[in-house]
Amino acid sequence: MKLSITALALALSLPSSHAFTTPASSVVPTASGRYETRISMNIPTPTASGGATPEEIQEAANNEPPPASFFELQRASVRAATQAINDGKTLLEVEFPPLPAQVLDMDDVSAYDVAKANVNLALDFARSFVSTNEIKGDVAVMLPDESECNIMLEDLKLESKPYPGVRLTSLRRSEEGDTRIFKPENLLIGLMGRGSGGTVKPIEGVGMYIIVVASAQELPDVEELYEQIKNPKEGEKEPVIVFYNLKLDVLRGDLGAPAFPGKDFQDRFLSRVKPVYYLRTRQYSRSVSQPP
Repeated sequence: MKLSITALALALSLPSSHAFTTPASSVVPTASGRYETRISMNIPTPTASGGATPEEIQEAANNEPPPASFFELQRASVRAATQAINDGKTLLEVEFPPLPAQVLDMDDVSAYDVAKANVNLALDFARSFVSTNEIKGDVAVMLPDESECNIMLEDLKLESKPYPGVRLTSLRRSEEGDTRIFKPENLLIGLMGRGSGGTVKPIEGVGMYIIVVASAQELPDVEELYEQIKNPKEGEKEPVIVFYNLKLDVLRGDLGAPAFPGKDFQDRFLSRVKPVYYLRTRQYSRSVSQPP
């Protein structure tokens, strides 16, 4: 079975956009006489004075090989997000397979295994933005609700702050002191599909929110968060929201179905999301020697 991997740099419509690609490694000598491996990008970067054209960037990106490891993939996605943030984008999409293709095809790989892989990758992604010029404050990796977050913390044996400046939390959070395990009001809110009832709130001191493992029914919670943070106080930067491996192209197909957000949700909110790094595997017929 042949696999064809397509990495799309989808931010070429504006002159100030950047191309996002996978890095190439090179071994260079250091001042101490030792050698180290450095990661470099082979894609030309546009400049304010002109630089590469979108066509030149697209051609160079198409000639780049797919990432050879998840390390290269993470470096490429971080660079893509960094450049998009520098271009003033605050709603970003990062999409790539969280596990190797041959692992995803195994019958014993569950959706929860994929979710755990996505959380681990999101935590590594978050660490790259702690104490940077692009992000002021902590980085929060957010699951849909508290129960999912607590299960993930227990299974991964992590604390709510697994790394300095990184938090693992949830979009919907109870008030402090509410220790109830079962909350019937959350069930009613979910069935009615009319907001979170005030359980979605921004976190003080967080400059980036990374949303993972969310379904189409839970995307309105992200919009509710965005509405609360999109107008920061004077002198403060607007926090960034990253849709991390959510397969938004698939979730959009659920809009308009019963108990799901309406189709207007695409025009109202999802259309604002900028895909900054997008890599998906494609499988072809066993009878074809080369991908079509």
